[in-house]
Amino acid sequence: MTRIEVLNAIIKKKNVANYLEIGVNRGKCLFNIVGPKNRFAVDPFFNFNLWKKVKAGIKNSANFKNQYFEVTSDDFFANNQSLLSENKLDLTFIDGLHTYKQSLQDTLNTLKYLDEKGIIVLHDCNPLDELAAYPANSIDDARKDLQNHKDWKNIWNGDVWKTIVYIRKNHPELSAFVLNTDHGLGFVYKKQQEKLPEVFNSITTIDDLDYAFFDKHRNELIDLKPVSYFQEFLARI
Repeated sequence: MTRIEVLNAIIKKKNVANYLEIGVNRGKCLFNIVGPKNRFAVDPFFNFNLWKKVKAGIKNSANFKNQYFEVTSDDFFANNQSLLSENKLDLTFIDGLHTYKQSLQDTLNTLKYLDEKGIIVLHDCNPLDELAAYPANSIDDARKDLQNHKDWKNIWNGDVWKTIVYIRKNHPELSAFVLNTDHGLGFVYKKQQEKLPEVFNSITTIDDLDYAFFDKHRNELIDLKPVSYFQEFLARI
C-alpha cells in the first residue's frame, strides 16, 4: 500500500478540507491527492515544470488550486500563522528533510495547527538497513558518504524513526505508530497513548540512539503495525 493510497483513503473517510504537504519535490504525491478544498504545498525548491506556469500566473490545471510555498518548512510556519490558525489542518504529510531534527520540528510545528481530529503522516519511518538509516544532513550528503559502499541501494530514509520514538516517549497526550509499508508510514494524532513498552525506560537521550538499537527493538519503539491494521485504524478515525 503506497503513501498516496493511504492519504487518499484518510481524505475520503474524514472528508479532509485542509491538507498540508511538506517536501513536495517533483509533486509525485501532491498531484495525486484528491478531495481537499485547501492543499498547502511546501518545499524550498519545487522540482516540476508546472511551477514555472504557476509563477507566471497561467491557470489551466486543477493543480493551480494548490497554494504553493517555495520556502523552508520553518519559514512557512513562521510566516503563515494566520493562514494556519484560520484553516486548522486535517491531514499533514511530512516528507521533507529526512533528519530527526527537522522531521521532529515539522511535527511539533504542525501540532500547533492540527485539528483535534487531525492526523499527521510521516514518510521514511522504518528503514530496513543501516545504510538507509544513515544520519546525514541531506540526501546529497548521504550519497556522497555512501556511494562507494558495496551495500548502498541509493535508498535514504535517514533517522526520521526517532521522531516517532520522541513523540511516544515525551507526549502521552498523543498516539503514534508506524504502518509497515512504503518505507514506513508514521502516524501521529491526538489521543492518549497506551502504556509504553519497557524498552522506553532504558532511553535517556534519543539523539544518541543508533540503528543497532532500533533494529533490535524495532516493533516496540515505533509500534510497527502490519498493513492490514490500516483498515482497523481507518474505521475508527
